[in-house]
Amino acid sequence: MTADEMNASLLLRDSLKWRSLVGILWYLLVRCDCYNLDVEHPLIFHGPNGSLFGYSVLLHQHAEDSWLIVGAPVADSSFYPNTKNPGAIYNCSVWSSQCEQLPVGGVSNCGKTCLAENDNQWLGVSLSRQPSKGHILACGHRWKNVYYSSRDNQNKLPHGVCFRFSPDLKRASHIIPCYKDHQKKFGEGYGSCQAGISNLFTEDMMVMGAPGTSYWTGSVLVYNTTSNSLAAYVNDDSEVLYGSYLGYAVSAGHFLDPQSTEVVGGAPQHEQTGKAYIFRIEGNTLKIVAKTKGKKIGSYYGASVCAVDLNADGLSDLLVGAPMFSSVREEGRVHVYINQGEAKLKEADFELVGSDSYAARFGETIMNLGDIDDDGYPDVAIGAPQEDDLRGAIYIYNGRTSGIAQSFSQRITGSLLGNNFRMFGQSVSGGVDVDSNNYPGNAFSTKKHKTRPVLKVDAVMLLPESLNRSIAQCTENGLPAVCVKVEVCFRVGGKPIPGNIELKYNITADVHHKDGFPYRFYFSGNGTSNVTAGRVNAKHEQLTCATHQAFMKKDIRDIFTPIHFEVKYELGEHHVLQSDSGGLPSLKPILQQKDEDGNTVFARYCSWENCSTNLQVSAHLVLPQNMPYFALGNGKSIMLNTTLVNIGDDALLPKLYLRFPSNLHFIKVLENFENTDLQHDNVAVLTLPLRYAVDLNIHAFVSPTSFLIGEEESMPVDCYPEKFNYTYKLLFVLQTTLGHCFQRNNSCKCCEEVSRSVVLQFCGPEDKTCRMVECHFGDLEVGKEVTITMEVELNPKVLQMSPVFLEALYSNNPVMAVQIFLLVSSLIVGLIILALLVLALWKVCII
Repeated sequence: MTADEMNASLLLRDSLKWRSLVGILWYLLVRCDCYNLDVEHPLIFHGPNGSLFGYSVLLHQHAEDSWLIVGAPVADSSFYPNTKNPGAIYNCSVWSSQCEQLPVGGVSNCGKTCLAENDNQWLGVSLSRQPSKGHILACGHRWKNVYYSSRDNQNKLPHGVCFRFSPDLKRASHIIPCYKDHQKKFGEGYGSCQAGISNLFTEDMMVMGAPGTSYWTGSVLVYNTTSNSLAAYVNDDSEVLYGSYLGYAVSAGHFLDPQSTEVVGGAPQHEQTGKAYIFRIEGNTLKIVAKTKGKKIGSYYGASVCAVDLNADGLSDLLVGAPMFSSVREEGRVHVYINQGEAKLKEADFELVGSDSYAARFGETIMNLGDIDDDGYPDVAIGAPQEDDLRGAIYIYNGRTSGIAQSFSQRITGSLLGNNFRMFGQSVSGGVDVDSNNYPGNAFSTKKHKTRPVLKVDAVMLLPESLNRSIAQCTENGLPAVCVKVEVCFRVGGKPIPGNIELKYNITADVHHKDGFPYRFYFSGNGTSNVTAGRVNAKHEQLTCATHQAFMKKDIRDIFTPIHFEVKYELGEHHVLQSDSGGLPSLKPILQQKDEDGNTVFARYCSWENCSTNLQVSAHLVLPQNMPYFALGNGKSIMLNTTLVNIGDDALLPKLYLRFPSNLHFIKVLENFENTDLQHDNVAVLTLPLRYAVDLNIHAFVSPTSFLIGEEESMPVDCYPEKFNYTYKLLFVLQTTLGHCFQRNNSCKCCEEVSRSVVLQFCGPEDKTCRMVECHFGDLEVGKEVTITMEVELNPKVLQMSPVFLEALYSNNPVMAVQIFLLVSSLIVGLIILALLVLALWKVCII
């Protein structure tokens, strides 16, 4: 890894063409969709084109003066003649909007084997401020020692340089923490450490990141301004791997206990997933006391670190940025770690994601802003400099008792500046009150913001202890009405602000009414709305009240649920006279987000001391035809008359529960308002005599449906059987008892003759031509279907002996009686004719 490659990593996107970057001072506008950073009135600071003016920003205040300190790491400098793009530090007055370069002298007498080269040193790559005394630390990580390269053609050694400015910004002294006499090898030891790529100034320590140390293993350097001693992390145990870039980001806080100070270093390239380390200072070395690890390869976890006491418990918590985290592409994440004590960090069960925008690189910058909303918990700003097509955005997250809010309270976008500006949110600064409004201001990359004063409003809702619903104390539309007096009072606290503060509020009645029931109270008007609005003019630390009447609706049913009222309030107009002395206009305040509620109850005048009900229940069944029993299958409904009587105190919305045998299961004991001494008569047990009625559906089928008999050659001469299958399907509508099927032993032999005189015969117990089958069914569920199959053998000889003619037949042969009659008649006629012939012949003979 070369120094140029390291710098390319720092730039993040070399193809980005920065336009003329400007610093902008913004004031807060009263808006309900953001919190207390002003985004309405910009004060623009211009810098040279192409200088990366605004790459780093820092708020600074000294005596009566306030400045925005701006780094321009590739600017030309009047203090470095004949030097190419050494970089510059600008101080911009918030009163005059003018910027000028800070005097920075060249590096001289840096050591026995030291020769400075200031070309492209990137002065202004990082800025920090001493909290109380106000010294400024500005670094250029690409400052080079060219002593050996000019003599022995060795590599240039990019040690890096930092300048410490006095609080009045008139004097500066340099420090080169990585320089050692006779050190000549590039990459080895501190030869190419590039100190100052990140820095932090505490009360007595200058913390500098040196990611190029030991072949880009990296290190964290701590210079003690009191003892003028230097401490550094030495990777003796190889805990940090080569190419990890330890020191790419640095921070400091109280991790072991509230009195100690530990430093933090990010190593975004460690094992390609990144790590963050917490170090304890021991003499001139740093010892690792805790570490956290990234979860995804290439996320650049550790590119930004921020030690901040999110929950105000005296111990620093840790935020670690992973700006290259990708679900689609480089959306970015910030990991949250809460300090459990002694640097034992517990990761939150969520990650901060901003808007989770495509290629936003959310988490590139994290800054502790201090308590900007005056709620007692520090707040942080997180930059997403490439969001919205490189326009950038800043997200504000608020500290909480539990750590930090998962959702941002404010989002400020670079698009508000126009389309010519890029990378808003690349750098963040805060924690300095530049306008004397008792709130810290904040600067974001190409913008600087003032912080609006936050009003603390204590709201109180005054309600009667109870309400007598039987007494109409008010008049509504000329008619008596039951009402409740709702009084809301406001007291404005926080930092003093001039003028009157208008508060707008909404009161909602009966917020927690029972589901399924309408609101029980309304405000004057159309009689349907349970919401009313109002406004008051309040002054600082003065109590201001307003009164409203809420009317009870008629025929309400629920008198046990308390009546909850809720008031939500916000700032209205705030007019402040501007002074003619010039300077910054006064900012309109913003309200610390909060609501208030209260409740009252209905008065209950009870006979019993503890307002006990006395419920008595009785019930009887009304059956069809007034029968003493109910036959299943003989009807479809039962009427149950139940009487519930309360002879005690009011029982609102009583419930009656019926328990049925075997069908319902016990769940829980229901809450009862009645005195337990009066519950002995609260249960009625009914016994229903039950009988069964027959309700049976039968369907029958036979197979085969026909057969053939006749004079066929294949038909046997003697008796033979013909088999038939009978199937019966029975559908039961009731459950039956246990049973079985059986048939009587009354079969007959196949060869037995059957009398032909039988024309029609009905089945009887002793009739051999009939078969009797009896079945009993049991343990059958309602609707259960049962199939009965029987096989029957039939003797076709019965049909042969008793033929059936399906059509009439005609025969020419007379019957026997007719034949005899005709024969006798013919014989007699023949005899008569014969006798006549004989007689005739006799007479002829005589003649």
